[in-house]
Amino acid sequence: MVTMKDIAKKSGVSQATVSRVISGNVSVNPEIKRKVMEWVRKLDYKPNIIAQSLVKNKSLLIGVIITDISNPFFSDVIKSVESEAAKYGYSIILCNTDWNLDKEKKYISIMKSYNVDGILIVPSNAKDTYFKSLKNINIPIVVITQNIDGFNCVSISHYLSAKDVAKHLISMGYSKFVFVGFEEDEKCRGFKDEIESSGFKMENDFFAVSDKAVNTDLKELLESDLKNEDIGIFAYNDIEALVVLHLLKEMKVEIPEKIALVGFDNTFISKEVSPTLSSVAQPIEEIGRQSVEILIDNICGKKDVQEKHIIIEPRLVVRESSVKSVAY
Repeated sequence: MVTMKDIAKKSGVSQATVSRVISGNVSVNPEIKRKVMEWVRKLDYKPNIIAQSLVKNKSLLIGVIITDISNPFFSDVIKSVESEAAKYGYSIILCNTDWNLDKEKKYISIMKSYNVDGILIVPSNAKDTYFKSLKNINIPIVVITQNIDGFNCVSISHYLSAKDVAKHLISMGYSKFVFVGFEEDEKCRGFKDEIESSGFKMENDFFAVSDKAVNTDLKELLESDLKNEDIGIFAYNDIEALVVLHLLKEMKVEIPEKIALVGFDNTFISKEVSPTLSSVAQPIEEIGRQSVEILIDNICGKKDVQEKHIIIEPRLVVRESSVKSVAY
């Protein structure tokens, strides 16, 4: 069994320093903390959770509240969070809201009753007054995958990611553009802004379709106004992109010769469908690591830390669904 002594030897620090790092002591130099945690991960060190909880008078539980467990992206995020939390001796309690604010309120109440030490949350509606009030509860909270004022957050820029998608589609020669999802979404705004700044006319060249209306509104749009020609479609996640892909195949549309399709999250779906799906990849392991680190710092009373908004660099993974054989 790996011990703190083993970690200390590999890290080149004292066993007492290793203990301070694992217990979340805020006085440890960040570089030393990084080195120690690197060896904790490499050696798969497992702390004595029962002893830690008795000493610290903490539950050693982290609540994780997400919006859609059916989305493979969130499954990967949970896996990363759970793995990272375990390195600090924490277990997670998982709740799924299905984008329902009432369920979110109920789960927050449950988290309180379980006396969790901290909460990681994907808000179902960050603009709601109730959510804003959570900054005043006596439990540290870190928002993941969204960037919200008043909270510690770890996310990527959905706006800039969407601009990258638009640039790619324009470079491939597509001249009409459709966003599938919520018009209020930052992805829609970034996608639209890049298209407009590139000289396209919004009234003729850009369209937004609700994710609830793919088989009606999008189908009608493709059959009438757009005529299935040089269209770039950007779906707000890979699951929705799969719905669009099924529709395009039903309509016998050539992909990507006539219509391109790009998703978001770069889940396993993107590599398994035919044609393979271009998609924006989020750095899931980094999201898990940084969000847990920030939460642990707050749990351990690091009062001098300013509100953190960590924006991690995304990456557009280009595959068959959006690359014409002859690019313009």
